[in-house]
Amino acid sequence: PFEALAFWRWVVAAVMLFPFCARYLGRDLRLMAQHKMSMFLIGFTGVFLFSIIIYLAAYNTTAVNTGLLNATAPVWVLIFAAVLTANKPTLSQWVGVLVAGVGTATIIAKADFSVFTEMSFVSGDVFAMVSAMVWAAYSMLLKRAPKGVHPLSLVFVSALIGLVFLTPLYVWSLVVNGEPFFTHLDPAWPDMMKIFYIGAGPAFFGYLFWNRGVSIVGPATAGVFMYLIPVFASGLAIVFLGEELHLYHLGGIALIAFGIWQATKKKRAVS
Repeated sequence: PFEALAFWRWVVAAVMLFPFCARYLGRDLRLMAQHKMSMFLIGFTGVFLFSIIIYLAAYNTTAVNTGLLNATAPVWVLIFAAVLTANKPTLSQWVGVLVAGVGTATIIAKADFSVFTEMSFVSGDVFAMVSAMVWAAYSMLLKRAPKGVHPLSLVFVSALIGLVFLTPLYVWSLVVNGEPFFTHLDPAWPDMMKIFYIGAGPAFFGYLFWNRGVSIVGPATAGVFMYLIPVFASGLAIVFLGEELHLYHLGGIALIAFGIWQATKKKRAVS
């Protein structure tokens, strides 16, 4: 069940984070207490809402649809930045994000753009689109995180806030299903390792580095780097799964590279 997957993902992440952030928590909790609403929104959107909605999407639509609709997240970041902040996105950022988006679509669709005309939209597609919007909102909210809080503490407290909402949802799923989540794992050990991976990888390290990146370059610039996900996914599949390298990989990677270069031109000039 998606509720159990989201719950255990963040339990694993929180348990792993605590030994590393414990030394900073005394000071950081006082800082975060002065920004209660910001911290609540960060934990609620980034941990609870995004985790639930993205898993709902994965359970209810195809991988292609999920990938394509999630790829709109950088566009939503720019839209939110244009509407809600004084730092309006530049033309270079818009062009870069759109070009990189085309590169991502090229890789996901394997350069067969007829898939776009043949796509059948289902309820899961709505969840996939909303998850992209929620991630964009979370990225924007990170700018409201209290200054001086250690990055590890920020992820840990965000995880705890998210778990406040994930826990009753998980308990509800136990009542409905009538048995513990781990009885659904078959075989148990490999599936438990998968839970450990998504807790340690995307949740612990993924959020830690994403938060840090947003704090340095801002959400609009950080967003375009999300287009590297299919690049790394393709590279890992080629190296470890024996998949072939095709021209659409190279074409998509070239478009993504150009898009990132275009979107970050101003940042490089300022640096």
